[in-house]
Amino acid sequence: MNIGKGGVNLSNQASGRSLLVENLTGNITVDGALMVNNQVGGYALAGSSANFEFKAGVDTKNGTIAFNNNISLGRFVNLKASAHTVNFKDIDTGNGGFNTLSFSGVTNKVNINKLITASTNVAIKNFNINELLVKTNGISVGEYTNFSEDIGNQSRINTVRLETGTRSIYSGGVKFKGGEKLVINDFYYAPWNYFDARNIKNVEITNKLAFGPQGSPWGTAKLMFNNLTLGPNAVMDYSQFSNVTIQGNFVNNQGTINYLVRGGNIETLSVGNAAVMSFNNDIDSATGFYKPLIKINSAQDLIKNKEHVLLKAKIIGYENASLGTNSISNANLIEQFNERLALYNNNNRMDTCVVRNTDDIKACGMAIGDQAMVNNPDNYKYLIGKAWKNIGISKTANGSKISVRYLGNSTPTDNGGNTTNLPTNTTNNARFARYALIKNAPFAQTNATPNLVAINKHDFGTIESVFELANRSKDIDTLYDNSGVQGRDLLQTLLIDSHNAGYARTMIDATSANEITKQLNTATDALNNIASLEHKTSGLQTLSLSNAMILNSRLVNLSRRHTNNIDSFAKRLQALKDQRFASLESAAEVLYQFAPKYEKPTNVWANAIGGASLNSGGNTSLYGTSAGVDAYLNEKVEAIVGGFGSYGYSSFNNQANSLNSGANNANFGVYSRIFANRHEFDFEAQGAVGSDQSSLNFKSALLRDLNQSYNYLAYGTATRASYGYDFAFFRNALVLKPSVGVSYNHLGSTNFESNSTHKTALKNGASSQHLFNASANVEARYYYGDTSYFYMNAGVLQEFANFGSSNALSLNTFKVNTARNPLNTHARVMMGGELKLAKEVFLNLGFIYLHNLISNAGYFASNLGMRYSF
Repeated sequence: MNIGKGGVNLSNQASGRSLLVENLTGNITVDGALMVNNQVGGYALAGSSANFEFKAGVDTKNGTIAFNNNISLGRFVNLKASAHTVNFKDIDTGNGGFNTLSFSGVTNKVNINKLITASTNVAIKNFNINELLVKTNGISVGEYTNFSEDIGNQSRINTVRLETGTRSIYSGGVKFKGGEKLVINDFYYAPWNYFDARNIKNVEITNKLAFGPQGSPWGTAKLMFNNLTLGPNAVMDYSQFSNVTIQGNFVNNQGTINYLVRGGNIETLSVGNAAVMSFNNDIDSATGFYKPLIKINSAQDLIKNKEHVLLKAKIIGYENASLGTNSISNANLIEQFNERLALYNNNNRMDTCVVRNTDDIKACGMAIGDQAMVNNPDNYKYLIGKAWKNIGISKTANGSKISVRYLGNSTPTDNGGNTTNLPTNTTNNARFARYALIKNAPFAQTNATPNLVAINKHDFGTIESVFELANRSKDIDTLYDNSGVQGRDLLQTLLIDSHNAGYARTMIDATSANEITKQLNTATDALNNIASLEHKTSGLQTLSLSNAMILNSRLVNLSRRHTNNIDSFAKRLQALKDQRFASLESAAEVLYQFAPKYEKPTNVWANAIGGASLNSGGNTSLYGTSAGVDAYLNEKVEAIVGGFGSYGYSSFNNQANSLNSGANNANFGVYSRIFANRHEFDFEAQGAVGSDQSSLNFKSALLRDLNQSYNYLAYGTATRASYGYDFAFFRNALVLKPSVGVSYNHLGSTNFESNSTHKTALKNGASSQHLFNASANVEARYYYGDTSYFYMNAGVLQEFANFGSSNALSLNTFKVNTARNPLNTHARVMMGGELKLAKEVFLNLGFIYLHNLISNAGYFASNLGMRYSF
């Protein structure tokens, strides 16, 4: 149902009227305005309310109502909507006219762009409101915006704005009946307005909780919560004008509380039950300080020698989210928290000064109000290379309160103490940072740099700097000697680039240098395998190798025409004794037509195959089946022609069992041999494709971020041609055949991106390689009886050209580029044979081994098969 731009008009009477718009089975779209007595925003009288009601999809329970125009409701005008989903643009009930918005009949979601309220009753559950503006105009004293239904657990308001009241009573506000959770992105409060969410179990601020009006506030707001959470990177401004009540728990989850000093004092944030101060090891890249959890602005104005209580609660817990540690009274965590309680004079930090140069001396002077340091920084050069602590400021953090005491700024003096020497810096762009010393860590050094600012000789943000601060500089050499630059770069990516220096410090304090290099070598081996096209196509190449053995066996079998076994020939003549024939062109035709059926030239064959590749990086195993059909032609051209298809499932496990793969592979192609007397010309063409599913599974904490899975397609094509000459012995029963050939292979893989959501998610572009080879082989085949044979083939395959393209495997800032051997040389040997089981049924088996003389990798395969001749 669609209502056009003419909208809906309700002609209200003295006794009041209601208008119902209903579509029981479908949707409703309203493009125009809602009007009372032909007026947008038209009003009714008390006791004679005007009521709009819309119902969609009552029978199907899947209807949608869409209001495509802004809605303005005058006094005593109400709106009700029932559907699965209702979408609004703007709704304005901000005239203090006692309106009711009843959306409790919506079963899924109510979406409102902007909701303006005053004395408004709102019955709504599970909503998305882009902006809520709560107005006060003096008319609505004692009547406020009331969310009169349980709001559920999926309600969100992007921006809440409380308008400034008109008098020194709360002339506006909003309250909630109940609900599980409300998420607010930005919350701007104002004087003489209130927000009562005590009946909502949890309220979370994800970006900002701030005083809305510009300039100095002149009145107080009242904000009431049950449990309040300040989300990661959110900012909460707090002063005596805030008047925040938290009757349950308060969680500062890696946000920042900005305390504003007014009249020399700080307003205490009181929490009815428990408070949690959860911080991380994120570092301000511009200053090198940890990201503050609490900031006191204009701290120089604090009343001196007075304890200023910032926060009090029944219980206060401290948590380092980067390390996963928490406690109520852990001294190390409290020390770390104090590092994140910062006092500022304008933008300059007062409680600690780090001096690297004369500019830092000036900044420190401005922070502590020492004009001599600002005007004559050269007189304080003795501070360069030191961290100076302002002992005029003390901090207290325990299980029930957080406070500061300001005695006045101390003044740095030469040899005056309160400084920590900073290690000599040999680089121009070094930064500084604090690292928490995790006590009792297995490999932590007792004389490692503690929770003080420090400059080390390696640049801040490098894994070397973390080792240095841990007093393990010698381990840097161990890292490079045993794992190389690639191992060092991987460690940098895993610990710092994907986390931070604090996390890196925790990991290395828990791990010995030898164990670190051992694990890094395991990881780099696995990543080199993943990046290698040879690894990606190993299943296809093992399957192709199996088929090479089978196809050679088939060609040996059908090349039996060179055999002129006397016993077999005599048996055929004996079988034709006493038979009469019409005139034929040759005796050979007689023999061919009346030969035993199992010696006819057309065959259907099938083989079970198995194979493996063995190299230093891991092992690939394969099992599957191959089948085909071929025939011997003896008309104008003597030739063998055939086709085949095969399937093999391959699996890969590296030596550390950290990289596991499984692939479904298919191979298909045609083959032929053309005879010219004792000359043999072989031709072959085939294609292959494989679908691979792989996963990384590291058990160590150091490498756990690498665990993920990914998939890709591998493919290949090949053509081969060869020439050989037969030397026959023992009445053609033994044939020796030297041969030479050339081949072309194209191998490739598609791009992939792992399913990991971590910063170390693997990415790899497509790769391809073109290979040109020359080969030389010697084959011996021996035919015995009527149908049986045995053969052996040995030779060398030499690449004489290759080219291709590849993309580096990447995870975060770490990249792996694999270098392929320039030109490979392979040695190959294969052997096999066939036995007759019944008149037309034959059993064959074979074995092949290929060895890369450059990389020392080996590949072998075997087959067991059946052939039926007809």
